[in-house]
Amino acid sequence: MHSAVRIGMLAVAVMTVAGMGMAQAGPKLVVDPTIADLGDVSQGDVRDVTFELRNEGDGTLTIKAVRPTCGCTVVDYDKEIAPGAVGKVDAKLDTAGFNGPISKSILVMTDDPINPTTTLAIKANVKPYIEVLPRPLVRFNALQLEEVEQKVVIAATERTKGFSVTGVKSDNDAITPAIRKLEASEMVEGKSAPQYELTLTLAADAPVGPLNSVVTVETDNANAKRIQVRVFGVVRALLQVSPPELQFGAVRAAESPARTVVVVNNKVGESIQILDATIDDPAFETELKAIEEGRRYHVTVAVQNTAGTGIKDATLTLRTTDDSMKTVTIPVRASLR
Repeated sequence: MHSAVRIGMLAVAVMTVAGMGMAQAGPKLVVDPTIADLGDVSQGDVRDVTFELRNEGDGTLTIKAVRPTCGCTVVDYDKEIAPGAVGKVDAKLDTAGFNGPISKSILVMTDDPINPTTTLAIKANVKPYIEVLPRPLVRFNALQLEEVEQKVVIAATERTKGFSVTGVKSDNDAITPAIRKLEASEMVEGKSAPQYELTLTLAADAPVGPLNSVVTVETDNANAKRIQVRVFGVVRALLQVSPPELQFGAVRAAESPARTVVVVNNKVGESIQILDATIDDPAFETELKAIEEGRRYHVTVAVQNTAGTGIKDATLTLRTTDDSMKTVTIPVRASLR
């Protein structure tokens, strides 16, 4: 009996070891180090980086794909690496448009059965010749029909003896840039001269929706001829209508189907009332309900059960108490059967 038990335990141990051997078989990617830290890098410099990829398995390693993130470009990589051999990934880091500490990733996808995806990283501390204070990024959270502005300061650094701004332009007609050289008494304390104030004005008629633009400041400095300030944010509707249009689809008029629009006043501290809701097609009827007077309303549009068949394209009109937006129109479409 004891001999049988010992033989059984030995068999289990052998199977376990064999299983472990099978789990280790095939290609095995090893990258050391996975992080390339470039230290201080002048803004605008393009740096070459090479990562060594070792195959410590017993099968050929196949690199299926190499995917970099923004600001990093993969120039070349070995598609296959034999057992015991070393391959490489060649990449470039373009520091234009970046400022301060950055980290860019590269995903390496292989047929390594244990670790099919390996993440590489390139780090750097980007030192600008001319800096934007507090940072080269402006965010707007604006309300429709209201003009707003944001300001940043363009300043020299210890790497720049001096510069002059020669021009400024925006890639968005709704954003108007203006530049002004600061007097000594106006400058940001602890920062080098010269300094310029950049004012970005968002027009009152800017379209509702997200903002994603770039304002470019041009200078006479050979190392920083163009400084980019990125503009993000959103222009919120004065009256938020959800959904922005009513689509009934194909429906039976006899069933009097209905759809509801929610209207929200985004103007803080000011009431905007919806006085009435009308529609320009007798195939529909409307009902206006105040959920919170001056702030939130529900408008229901229903098909008249006597409406004729066919495609109906109508316009729902909301009349308000706001002088800057007296009416709001909402498209309504239905295919009546």
